[in-house]
Amino acid sequence: MSIMSYSILKQNILSIAEDEGFINPRILAPFFPADFTREVPPNYAAPSSSLLVAALPYGNQLEQNDDKADASHLGWIAPFARRNYYREAVKRLKRISLKLRQRYGGEKSSFRIFCNSPIPEKPLAETSGLGCVGKNSLIITKTAGSLVILGAMTLPFALTPDKAELKRFDFCRGCDETNPPCKAACPTKALNGDGTINREKCVQWYASGHGSQIPAEVLAHWDRRLYGCSNCQDACPHNRRPIKGTECEEGVLPAGLDARKILTMTDDEIKAFFKGTAMGLSWLGPKTIRRNASIVLGDPTFS
Repeated sequence: MSIMSYSILKQNILSIAEDEGFINPRILAPFFPADFTREVPPNYAAPSSSLLVAALPYGNQLEQNDDKADASHLGWIAPFARRNYYREAVKRLKRISLKLRQRYGGEKSSFRIFCNSPIPEKPLAETSGLGCVGKNSLIITKTAGSLVILGAMTLPFALTPDKAELKRFDFCRGCDETNPPCKAACPTKALNGDGTINREKCVQWYASGHGSQIPAEVLAHWDRRLYGCSNCQDACPHNRRPIKGTECEEGVLPAGLDARKILTMTDDEIKAFFKGTAMGLSWLGPKTIRRNASIVLGDPTFS
């Protein structure tokens, strides 16, 4: 295939990705998983010719939590978890894979999908130029802020890589350097202001089942979060304009769930209720969800 043909192929791939709802799709080449994580599972280790990296926006148009609602038994769910955007991204990447194989050939195994996987997507997005890391530690994109799910897929084509024209914190230049809005909004002061997080102070880290014991200073700011904390994202200037999210009917959850009901459910009932949702992932589990519900109700000692 000529250089011109590969150039057309690349543009076709990026166009197909955009048609599937992904924003600012980029090509990273060559791609070696070991360059992006210290511990690469054996089945992830093989290099590929190229990598498609893209972002699926979830936006800020979903129902918001009502702080004034007289319903102290309701546990809040952060916007990014009210739809299973990870599953939606994988579904759309699979459609891209099918279209490419039908047009250009290739084995299904050559189109390996990464989304919420052992390969961290943020370095892929930063290196490919999809966006830049912000002081909230997340990838910020030009069109959808940091309200995106990142995904990637290996390609068996030797494509020209895109250059990363953005530098770290490029989208944070208009914010206070020492105390940007994201850092100021963090209830537990977990953001260090340099693009990193002190995870032992992060509500989201504990809400995801990490840590053996939640510190009192974190519990003091937990509020009614059943899953997810988005304070830093809510405060980011790039997320405060209207951002349309991707249509997604995968794993629909409301803004709030009755924490009292969760405490009456068995492990199997919790698994069945959250199956297919962003809260149904294996690493979260009934024990953590039940623990979070008990915190919502004012009993952090429940286990």
